Amino acid sequence: MVRSMTGFGRGVTTTKSHQLTVEVRAVNHRFLEINTKFPKEWMESEVLAKKMLSQALSRGKLDVIIFLKELQTAEQKIQINWPLLEAYRKAKEELSLNMLMEEKWTMQEIAMLDQVLVVQEEELVQEEVLTAIEQALQQAITQLIQMREREGAELKAVMLQYKEQLQAQVQCIRTTSGDAVLKYRERLKQRVEEFTSGQLLEDRLLTEVALFAERVDISEELDRLESHFHQLEETLEEDIPIGRKLDFLMQEMHREINTIGSKNQSSESSIAVVQAKTILEKMREQVQNIE
Repeated sequence: MVRSMTGFGRGVTTTKSHQLTVEVRAVNHRFLEINTKFPKEWMESEVLAKKMLSQALSRGKLDVIIFLKELQTAEQKIQINWPLLEAYRKAKEELSLNMLMEEKWTMQEIAMLDQVLVVQEEELVQEEVLTAIEQALQQAITQLIQMREREGAELKAVMLQYKEQLQAQVQCIRTTSGDAVLKYRERLKQRVEEFTSGQLLEDRLLTEVALFAERVDISEELDRLESHFHQLEETLEEDIPIGRKLDFLMQEMHREINTIGSKNQSSESSIAVVQAKTILEKMREQVQNIE
């Protein structure tokens, strides 16, 4: 199945106290490159994420981002910094010796004292983190692959359409390329007749035309192109990553068309060669999007 290399996936899971969201964004890349943005203390989870992604995907540049949100239903705890509060009390006593102050503090006054009341956030246990990451990431990977496959189906249809167009140009080249030999024979005959005649003329023509026909013969290149077309169709049906194989096929097809262009002596074929190169370039651009 054809897959593109671009896509997006998101997975969400919850623990007792937190909601964890994993997002994976993928773009084209020659190899598999995974960039993660995890908290430093989650090293084990980061290793797990990279392992899961490398097993599910073969190519693309991936950015993995974690979002952690504390749930409102989580139990809230406040820690009292007693030593600091005692220090504030002693400072207040010293101040009260020199200025009039109320003896008792209100709750509002205590709450305004810096770092005396600290809201404790419930920390995630490492095992919970690993389980949550695995669940959320699996959801994200599933979504990402589904998006890649949808885009891959579109890429496959485009590639097959371009293949048909390219085959039409190749058939045009095959049909018109033989005219060059006949035209060359006529031009050569007119020139040689100025200097000789009879059997010598015919022998000379046969020799020169045979040499010319050998130089401009493109039957092997045309046959190899047809073989590449069959390989392309078969490759697009394979259920494995095919991007690199398609890229190689494009290079080989480009080589054959270039060779045909260098040998070609027909003006009609020249137009078809230019059109074939244009179509092939579009195909190569599309291949860069395939995993």
